[in-house]
Order: sequence, then structure tokens, then C-alpha cells
Amino acid sequence: MEKLKKRSEQNKQDCWDLTVIIKNEEEYRKKIQEAKEINKRIVEMKGHILDDKESLKTFLKTSEKESRITELLYIYTYLKFDEDTSNSTSLSHKLEMEQLLNTISDGESFIVSEFMQKNLEDILPWIEEDEFLKPYKLSFERLYRQKKHILSEKEEKIITKALNAFGTPDEAFTALDTTDAVFESVLLDDGRKEGLTQYNWNLFLENPSQNIRRRAFHTFYNYYEQHKNTFANLLKGNYQELEFLRDIRGYESALAMALDKSNISPKVYDNLIKNVHKYMDVNVEYQKIKAKMLNNKEYHLYDTYVPIVELDQKEFTKEEAIKIVKETLKPLKEEYLKKFQGVFDSHAVDFYPNEYKHNGAYHWGCYDSPSYVLLNFNGTYDSVSTLAHELGHAVHSTYSKENNSFEYSGYDIFVAEIASTVNETLLSFYFLKNAKSKKEKMYFLCEFLDKVKATIYRQTMFAEFESIMSKKCQNKESLTEEEFSSTYYKLNQEYFKDSVIIDPEIRYEWMRISHFYSPFYVYKYATGLISAICIVKDIMDEKEGFVEKYIEFLKSGSSKEVLDILKIVDIDLTGDEPFEKAFAFITDCLKELKEIINEGGELNE
Repeated sequence: MEKLKKRSEQNKQDCWDLTVIIKNEEEYRKKIQEAKEINKRIVEMKGHILDDKESLKTFLKTSEKESRITELLYIYTYLKFDEDTSNSTSLSHKLEMEQLLNTISDGESFIVSEFMQKNLEDILPWIEEDEFLKPYKLSFERLYRQKKHILSEKEEKIITKALNAFGTPDEAFTALDTTDAVFESVLLDDGRKEGLTQYNWNLFLENPSQNIRRRAFHTFYNYYEQHKNTFANLLKGNYQELEFLRDIRGYESALAMALDKSNISPKVYDNLIKNVHKYMDVNVEYQKIKAKMLNNKEYHLYDTYVPIVELDQKEFTKEEAIKIVKETLKPLKEEYLKKFQGVFDSHAVDFYPNEYKHNGAYHWGCYDSPSYVLLNFNGTYDSVSTLAHELGHAVHSTYSKENNSFEYSGYDIFVAEIASTVNETLLSFYFLKNAKSKKEKMYFLCEFLDKVKATIYRQTMFAEFESIMSKKCQNKESLTEEEFSSTYYKLNQEYFKDSVIIDPEIRYEWMRISHFYSPFYVYKYATGLISAICIVKDIMDEKEGFVEKYIEFLKSGSSKEVLDILKIVDIDLTGDEPFEKAFAFITDCLKELKEIINEGGELNE
């Protein structure tokens, strides 16, 4: 394995330029001091924010200044740290920024409670008569919509302290699942043994040898079985905390509480589960095709991750990757491509891995910074796909910042993954369209169908598990390991039906799903891909005026409620139409795969 370069050895053209936002240590210290002074001014406003219209305007202007400077500092310190986590100065800045944010949060905890002492009707006259305040109307409507669930300042502090006293099941889970997790080695077919970790687990599942996959599967879940009662108590504690908050804040359900911030009805969540159940047979059929193609005597859950066709992996250069993604995105027209190129022109992409650089990939930025993208580009198809994905986020954010005030420049996590997944899906079908052989076509069709399985079916199954368990907690039913495990096992049986042998060890898989400690989050992955598929279909069909609608969607920020923003691109997730459209597209892909296989005489109906 080639030794990684040090950060100082990287070509500057391949690195992001953070001096665009903060030039040097002197400017950093100056901004830190400025943030502290602004915070002091806001704390001094306690009890007087709503004295009159001018007091409110002063608060809003000062609060925006604080938010903008702290966001800039936060972005700068974290990006600087992530480019080289061994840099002690960067670590010091990061810790200093965390402390500053904690101080600001503690000192300004009175703000929401102070607003709650009045009603929206009390300040509406100010908003309607003042040009400065008018744009804030939606923000205040959102704030006061939650008033009945917000308690007094004193009670809110008690809740915070109570939650701290309860402990942090998610932190304990992380320790047990990663830091403290030690797995036995896996016996390979040649008699050697190889260590199993969280990081190479997926590689074992993709191993061509079914015997190795089976041994790895049993070894992996043996660890969770040995710690099943601890994992059960942690997840039980997580649901009990959620139920405590639901009860004290007066929500009908934990689901309603989790979705309330985005003003999304639980009906959207339930509608997703209902519709995915309606189209369960699509994935069942795909798994049966994979079983036949793999031609093993039995087809188990641990076989579902194995590709049915392998390609010789071409290695892409940075320049080739950018060119291919640009070509992929041509249907989005010139303005979009200019925004795409603008991310590179701003020196906002950090391309290659180096020693101590943060793993993975992400997009991050704020109102006053470029849209930064961290990559660990290695020339594979996956890294080209990651480039397309993260630049989707970056361009979305660029559009959002350029077309909204600071107040509405961000966008809800509910729509965050749509733009990135649109790019990723367009790339898959660009490669499919330009495939030079049936083998290549099969590869990219399977890549898409595997993504559907992982993102729509699997994440919806997780969402259904969460829904079931939170209801049990609210109904004071016992949350034992047996209850968790048997529920999870039955869901696997429902989602895969007779297409796969449901191995008994899968009953323990819920123990390793970290997203269960971020309640009712995973459903967004499924609705995001459903929405992205609908958008991609209309783009590929060259539906008249649709690209313009999509650009309007990207420009929206948080200037409308999220479900209304989706309606810009003709998607209504409270109804069945998006699911019908998406699954018709998925079914067509499955049909094309079957035709290619049958032409080769490799699959008999």
C-alpha cells in the first residue's frame, strides 16, 4: 500500500483554501474576540428583547451577526482540523470553538423562553408595518407553532439537567459497538485467519467465497449475541428518554415530536411504510435473480451484498472524474454547470487523502464561506460517484445562499440528500447509457438496484422498527432483548419474504444500527431516494420546463415548508403518486436487467 503524503507535501491545487474565510492567526483571534463581545451584548438584552419594535430589531440584527461569525469560525476550525488531525494548533482552535459555543448556548438559553412569554399575535403588527421585520414572519410562525410544547426557562433547564443525569445511551452504544468491540478472526478458505473489524466487515460480505461470508456473518453477530442484554438496555434507555420528552412536552407520539421541527405530519412517515410494503415484490424479485445468478445451493442474507457481475476497475484521474461528472450533469443546463465549476474555481475542494486527514467525504459551508467539499479521491468509480454526490450538496448550498437572506439560506435535512442523490443517480445512468458491453450494463443496473435495496427497503424497515418500538414504550410495554430481536427478525421475514434464507443471527442486527440513537431519522434516506428517482426520471425524459423547476427547488433554502418545497418539483409525499412513479422506474430497470440476462441464456424464467 502506497504511503500517504504529509499535508505539507500535497499540491496546493488539490487542496481547499481556508484563507478565503480566515487569513491567519491574527484574524482568527480578532473574530473570536468579536464573537465574545456580541454574545455579551445579547446577554445584556435579557428581559428586554420584546420591549418594543426597535428592541426586537436590535436583537435580530445582533443575533444574525453572532450567528454568522460563529458559523464562520466553527466551519474554519473544523475544516482546518479535518485536513490534518495531528496538528495541535488546529485541535486547540477546535476545542476553543467548542467551549465558546457552549458558553454562548448557556448564556443565551433565556431567548426562546422570553419569546414564549408573548404570542405571535402580539408581534404581528410590528412585523406587518416594518420593512425590516416583514421577511422574518415565517421564522416567527415556525417558532410560535411550537409554543405549546416549550416550557418556562426554569423548566427547560431542569429538562436539560435531567437528560444529562439519565446518561447518554448513544455514547455508551458507540463505545460498545466500536471502541470496545473485539471480534474473533475469520477462517479463510486456505486455512489462514484474518481479523474482523467494523471497517472490513463489508469486504467480508462481498467476498466471492460463500463459506467465508458465512463464517464472517456468524463471527460478527456472535459478538452482538454475547452483549445482547447490554445493547437492549441501551436502546431501551434511549426510548425511555424519548418518551420522557414526549410526555413532558405534550406530544401525541414520539414520532410527532421528532417530525414537528420540520413541520412534517406523521402521515408522511406512515405513507412511506405503506407504499414500500405495496412494492415489496420488486426487491423480492431482484433477490431471486441474484440468487440464480450466484448459483449457490442456498441464498442467505449474507449473500445479498455480493455483486453478481464484476468489472475490471478502471482508474480515473481527478481531471477525468470532473469531466465525466460535468458530462453527466449537462441536462441540468449551463447555469448549473457554472455553479458546479464555481466550487472548483473557489479552491473549495480537498481532493486526495493525506496522513491524518479525516476519512470519508462531506460537504460543509456557511453563509459567508464557499461550499467546501472534503474528498479522499482514489480513482475508483465509487470515488467518482462520491464526487458527484458531494458536489450536488455544494451546488445546492450555493444556490440556496445566493437566493435567500441569511435567515432562510439553510435547508432542512429532509431535503438535504435529494440534490446529492440526483447527481449520483444521473451518474449511474450516464455510465449505463455509455456501457460498451452487456456485462457493464448489468453492473450499473445492479449498482442502482442494490442502492434501492439498501436505501429504500432497508431504511424503511429500520423506520418501521423504530415506529413499533416507540409505540411499545409509550404503551408501557416491556422492551426486552427478546422483544427487540423478535420484532426485528419478523420485519426481515416480511421485507424479504421467500427470496432469501433469513438467518437466525439477523435478529441481532438492530444492535449495531447507530441511527436508532437519532430517533426517526433514517426514513429521510428512503424518502430522499424516492424523490431523487422521480426528479431523475423527469430530467431524463426531458419533461418540458422541469429543469427550471428543479433549479427553483435548489434555490428555495428554507423559504417555504419542506413539503411545499418538494411540490415545486411535483412531488407530494403525502400521496401515492411519487411512489408509483419511482417504483415504475425501478421496475423498468429490473426488467432491463432480466432481458440482458436472458439474452445471454443465463437466467431461465
